Order: sequence, then structure tokens, then C-alpha cells
Amino acid sequence: MNEIIEECKKLNQMLADSKEYKNYVFAESSLRANEELYNSLQEFKSRYADILKYTDGNPYDEILRMYYENDELIHNSTVNEFLRAESSLSKMIKDIIAEITDGLKI
Repeated sequence: MNEIIEECKKLNQMLADSKEYKNYVFAESSLRANEELYNSLQEFKSRYADILKYTDGNPYDEILRMYYENDELIHNSTVNEFLRAESSLSKMIKDIIAEITDGLKI
């Protein structure tokens, strides 16, 4: 078990050194520099999650309406840079987890 933990620590450092993680940290820092913009995005993401969680049936119309109402926020260059960096990092972590668990019966 200790050997696995040590390998995880190495993987953690590799993630911290990755381009995807560094881009994410920079984009998040840029976004947090504008508190109002950061709070608006957090509210948007929270509402989006609530729509997905609590909408019966297809939430398409509700999500589309929310995107129209927040068009300026979504197309803000700082927000857009952050969302792209967040997505890239999330995809990388998802791929790593898939690779780690490949072949395991869970």
C-alpha cells in the first residue's frame, strides 16, 4: 500500500507540473482578480448544476434560456479562458482516473 501512495505522490507532482494545471491556476487567478466576475460565474455554475439536478425531463430549454441571459458573462475573455482551462484539466484528470481503473472490477 505504501508503494501505491508513493506513486500517487509522484503522479500528484506530475499533475502540478503539467501545462494543463499551470494554465488552470493562472486562469483562476485572473478570474479571482475580478471578484464580481468570479462571483457571477460561481452563481452561473451553481444555477446550471441545479437545473441539471432538479429539472424533470429534458432541461434543454431552461439551460438555453440561462445561456442567453448570461451571454455577456459566458463570452467574457477571462471567464472563457478559465472555463477552457478548467475543462482541459478536468479532462486530463478524468483520463488519468480511467487509465488507473482500467481492468479493475469495481
